Amino acid sequence: MSLSNLLFEIAYATGNQSSQQQAPAGATAIALLAQFIPLILMFVVLYLLIIVPQRRREKQFREMINSLIVGDEIVTNAGIIGKIVNIKDDILTIEVGADRVKLKIYKWAVKEVLKKAEPKD
Repeated sequence: MSLSNLLFEIAYATGNQSSQQQAPAGATAIALLAQFIPLILMFVVLYLLIIVPQRRREKQFREMINSLIVGDEIVTNAGIIGKIVNIKDDILTIEVGADRVKLKIYKWAVKEVLKKAEPKD
């Protein structure tokens, strides 16, 4: 049953009441709105508990990725710890281990920055 059919049946049912029992015209609209208040509140709570914090985390991640510079010590999503030696577009070259092995990774693979390098001016 669609929403329009439901609304029509509610309006038709209230229209067939006797004139002594008939509610004011605004009362049916208020009663109908009162039925949707819990649903509206659920969406508001869902928005506040899930969507807002997720947007905040995404913004912090974008800021961290955009602030990466050569010399930063990072941890990747795979748990590899390395030092950035080159940045080209979305690809980082990092040095890993005592042998100074160089790996190329995407910026989005950076999990966190352990030690920020001092910017060269």
